[in-house]
Amino acid sequence: MTAIIGIVLMGVAAGVWYLRQKSLDKAMNIKYHQTSKVADVMQSHKDIADSLGEGNFSMMVEVNGMAHADQPLQAEHSGRPALYYRAEVIREYEEVVETTDSEGRRKREVQRNSETISSNEAYVPFTLNDGSGSIKVDMEGAEKISQQGIDRFEAEAPAGYRFSGNSKTIGYRYREYIIPDGVKLYVLGEATDRRGGGLTIVKPSEKKENFIVSTKSEEELVRNVEGSAFAYKIGSIVSGVVGVVLLIAGILGLF
Repeated sequence: MTAIIGIVLMGVAAGVWYLRQKSLDKAMNIKYHQTSKVADVMQSHKDIADSLGEGNFSMMVEVNGMAHADQPLQAEHSGRPALYYRAEVIREYEEVVETTDSEGRRKREVQRNSETISSNEAYVPFTLNDGSGSIKVDMEGAEKISQQGIDRFEAEAPAGYRFSGNSKTIGYRYREYIIPDGVKLYVLGEATDRRGGGLTIVKPSEKKENFIVSTKSEEELVRNVEGSAFAYKIGSIVSGVVGVVLLIAGILGLF
């Protein structure tokens, strides 16, 4: 059994190391692309369209600017105008659980748990303006890095929800993550006119490229991603070392 646990931990170490590499690749990709003015992107598009015609332009771009939608969403919990939101309702409850210890003795205890009873996500296309020009952004397939707008606890259930069961409901936690309308955004994606509807930033056709729409700045993103990569590195090393020790101990019959 000890050897099996060791093998599992070594597998975990490999998986965590893979996540570390993915994080490093993402940080490198963000740092690799230089921030462009929207006007420069539009000029590049015009030059290609003039020489080759519409539908032939595609390039990775990194832009910053103020974002607005013609018809913004109304965020589910806060009611704020939004380009994107994810809204959750989590039921928190207590239940009596019966357990049996290693000596066969049973005991009953009250445990506190939670379950997500509602999770909704929505987004709309928007226009980003950096002062030099405007460009459309379609967030389909993007990594949407939002702000936490709502995190409140209430005794009342959401309208229309009815619970039937043996557990005791404590209350309901309402959470909302939002990209507000009218906020400054960082966008990394592919600017193209190949999908119709004019020049738009969309999910890149190259799988190795990232598509990010973020309320955080480029510097904040890189700092967070590199921090995650370091944490993955430590986790991988610890899991690997412990896994090797347990594997050897299991083979030698030390435990």
